[in-house]
Amino acid sequence: MPVIPSDTTNFPSVSHNSNQHESHKATAQDHLSKGPQIPDHMPPKASREEIEARKKELNK
Repeated sequence: MPVIPSDTTNFPSVSHNSNQHESHKATAQDHLSKGPQIPDHMPPKASREEIEARKKELNK
């Protein structure tokens, strides 16, 4: 059987940080888009034959 300490002030669920509970309103800047996000390191493009072979293998 677990032992529950009587002093619970050190538990994270009991300690309250005011920074975590503050809510910030979204501004117009938060919703502006700068276009699609394209990663720098994309895998090499597979040929049509490789894609067809993989499709057949996965659909067995």
